[in-house]
Amino acid sequence: MTTPTPHSATSGKPNLSVVNNFVRTEKPTHKPTEPEQAKPHTLDLLKHLPDGDFKRYVGDVARMCNIYPSTSLLVALGIVSSVACRSVAVAYQDGSLLPVGEYIICGGIPGDAKSRMLKAFQRPIFEAQKEADKAWKQRKEAHEDSGTEGKFDEPRPPRIFITDSTVEALESVLAESGGYFALASAEQAVVNTLTGAAYGGKDKKNNGDLPLKGFNAEYHAGARAAKERTTYTGIVVGAITCFAQPAAIETILAKSEGSGMAERFMLAREPTQQGTRDHTRQYYPHEYSQNVYNRIVKDIAAQALTLAQDFDDLPAYRINKEDWYKIQLFRNEMEPHLIEGGKYSTATMCGIVSKVDMHIMKIATLLAILDEKPVGEVGREYVEASINIMRDMLEYILSLLIDLEVIGFNAFENSIIAYLGKQQNATRKLIRTNKCEGKPWSEIPRSSLTNKINETVDELIRKGVVVEEETFYPNGWSQGKYLRLIA
Repeated sequence: MTTPTPHSATSGKPNLSVVNNFVRTEKPTHKPTEPEQAKPHTLDLLKHLPDGDFKRYVGDVARMCNIYPSTSLLVALGIVSSVACRSVAVAYQDGSLLPVGEYIICGGIPGDAKSRMLKAFQRPIFEAQKEADKAWKQRKEAHEDSGTEGKFDEPRPPRIFITDSTVEALESVLAESGGYFALASAEQAVVNTLTGAAYGGKDKKNNGDLPLKGFNAEYHAGARAAKERTTYTGIVVGAITCFAQPAAIETILAKSEGSGMAERFMLAREPTQQGTRDHTRQYYPHEYSQNVYNRIVKDIAAQALTLAQDFDDLPAYRINKEDWYKIQLFRNEMEPHLIEGGKYSTATMCGIVSKVDMHIMKIATLLAILDEKPVGEVGREYVEASINIMRDMLEYILSLLIDLEVIGFNAFENSIIAYLGKQQNATRKLIRTNKCEGKPWSEIPRSSLTNKINETVDELIRKGVVVEEETFYPNGWSQGKYLRLIA
């Protein structure tokens, strides 16, 4: 990666000729510059990383598991953030702290090596957990054998990973860890329990207060009806990594219910490589890169287990003034697309874009940690890499949401076609009344709903899929105009 020359110390302003090498600098306008539809976007996130052992190991694990490298990178960052968020933070310009815990959901079909990939990145953390538990037991036994008066009151090392837990059960985990939690699983159950889908019933609300607040270290006060349940009050910090069936992505999008939970996640559903694999050709990571990764992550985990600190007391990385300017230019690049009708103007995409600076801060810090940079200034190369990663992720998530028919013109058409298929016929008013609360209609401003329904119906009529006919009572009075499918 090319490293720009620092701006002059005497100028006091960033050198725009340097910044322009990698950040587009157009100013926000008040007119959307592209149609709502987006071209399919293929991820290639690894190309943005500085060369090094972490980049090589991520690529090696991807090749070993026959999974694309971008998914491998996202899973790795999510797993590393699970322990890094307990050891360090990253500071905003005003000095306030942001946790480095990331929220990741990747989709893979049954038969993809999802568990194998998770375990490859989790292994050093499991080793650190095992060693910490063993040392604790030895100290406990030594205390009991010594005949020393008093009970051995040293708390057991907190659990790092929870694989399947209700949000309520997380309260006890927070109580023992001092407000930290990490969820990691190759099963969709993690997403189901976070969103309330596991509780059953379409009217069940999600109970996602903890994961919502854990993304950016907000205050939580637990209060449960059952007296025997442990509750937690304080700052919550979390990390979530789910690499499960593709339905996990659809669940988080459907069950978020405007809470902002889905918008906190980086989502990926790359194609499977099943059907093209050669099982006679096995590949394993290079030993040196693997050992470097395992050593770095194990040390972070050991520190998190033995030197538990309150979030506000964590040492913090910081981003220099010039690199903050690059982040702000990138946000300016996104701004015109948030105007109504722009490609990022839907509710979900708007929420994701609003958190792009947080993801940049988190990813840049994680890359610095994995390159063994001490706490201090996050290097320019990591900020640049993170900006470019997020630029690609925004385009990719947009195309993914369209593919899932969460947003996009086809999503609106298909929603009306499905409704008319069940109802046989309906007026435009009935469609508006019955579809306004569900996706994709909830993605657009309510003030635009009627116009969008009319536009979509008119287009279906033009395509010859739907016909609108006036119907009459036997006495000749009009019942109104009804829509029905004809194709």
